[in-house]
Amino acid sequence: MRAAVFNSTKPSPPYLALTDIPSPVATPGSIVVKVLASFVATYAEEIFNGTRTYPNLLPYVPGVGAIGVVKSAGPDVANPLLQPGSGLLVFCDCTIRARDDSYSTKLLLQGLVAHDERAQKVQSVFRNGGWAEEILVPAENVYPLPPSLVENQKLTPARLTALTTLGVPFGGLCDGDLCVGSTVVITGATGHFGSGAVAVALALGARKVIPLGRSPARLAKLGKAFNNTPRIAPVLLTSEPATDEKAIRAAAGEGFPIDVHFDILPPSASPSLVLTALHTLRPGGTCILMGGVAGDVPIPYGEMIFKGITVKGVYMCERTHFPKMLGLVECGLLDLSMFDVKSFRLEEVEEAVQAAKERVGPFEHTAVVCGEL
Repeated sequence: MRAAVFNSTKPSPPYLALTDIPSPVATPGSIVVKVLASFVATYAEEIFNGTRTYPNLLPYVPGVGAIGVVKSAGPDVANPLLQPGSGLLVFCDCTIRARDDSYSTKLLLQGLVAHDERAQKVQSVFRNGGWAEEILVPAENVYPLPPSLVENQKLTPARLTALTTLGVPFGGLCDGDLCVGSTVVITGATGHFGSGAVAVALALGARKVIPLGRSPARLAKLGKAFNNTPRIAPVLLTSEPATDEKAIRAAAGEGFPIDVHFDILPPSASPSLVLTALHTLRPGGTCILMGGVAGDVPIPYGEMIFKGITVKGVYMCERTHFPKMLGLVECGLLDLSMFDVKSFRLEEVEEAVQAAKERVGPFEHTAVVCGEL
C-alpha cells in the first residue's frame, strides 16, 4: 500500500517519503481500516524538523486519526457494525490507552507521539497513522458513524476528520463536569483546538462562553462563525492582569459568576494567562488544564483553599465520550460545516503540511485524502 513515511528529522522539506509498505493484517483485538481521509496537525512540521522533540520509534507513518471503512477485523471483534461490508464509515480515534494498566498516564497518540518506553511498546504494533491507504487500529478505537450523521449534513470524509479536533476539548469539558447553563472562560480560544472548545461548550449548553485572545480579527471571526450570538462574549487581552480580570468578569454578565475555566493554550503562550483566568473563577469553580503551556503556573495557594477551586488536568478524550459527541453532531448541535476544510491528496502530503502550519485560526482545518469509497 502507499504511505507517507517519516524516517528522520530534517531541517527543511521534503520530510516524508511516499512509498509502498506492507499492508497491515488484522490480529485479535484490532481492525484494518481503509483510510479515506486523515487530519493534518497545525504543528506537524515542528515534529518533522525537530522543533518538537517527540520520542517516537522510526520510521513511522504520521497522520492523526482517520475516517474510512473497515477492510478486515480480528476474529474476536463482535460488533457487526465493525465488520467488512457493513457499509458504514468509521472514525478512528488516535488515543490508544494501555489495556493492561488502567493507571498508566503515558499514552500513544497514533501517528503523532509515543511518550515513553511503554507507549513505544504499543507503538511497535500500532506504529502507523492515517497518511496511508490503510491503518491498523485497536478495535475499541474504531467508532461506526451512523448513516444519519453523514447523510443529513452531506459530510465528506475530509470534513469528518474535524471529529479529531472536536474530540480533544470535548473530552476536557466533559471531564470538567460542564453543566447546562454554565459560564465558561476559554484561554487559547482563537486557535485550532480552542475554537473547537467554543463550539463544544455551546453544544453542551453553556449559557455564556468567554473566549480570550490577543487578535481582534480572530476574535471577530470566532463570533461570526456563530452568527455573533450573545452567548459568546469575546475579551481582547491587554497584558494587564487586573484589567483583563475585570473585563472577563464583566463579559460573564451581571449576577453570573464564572463556573469553568478551560485552558488549551499552545506551548508558546505565557503561563500568566492561565493564572489570570483562574483568578476569575467563582468559589467552587473548576479549572481544566488541557493545553501545552511550556512553563509552570504558580498556584495561588490561599485563594485555592478559601475558594475551593478544583484544578484538573485532562489528556485527550475518553472512549465513553465519543458516542455522545457523535450524537451532538448528528442532531446538529455540533455543526461541522463551520470548519473551513482544505484537503490534499496523499501525493500532496508535503503541501498539506505547509498549508496546515499557516491555517491556525478559528475553524481552519487541513486534511489528507488517502482514498475513495
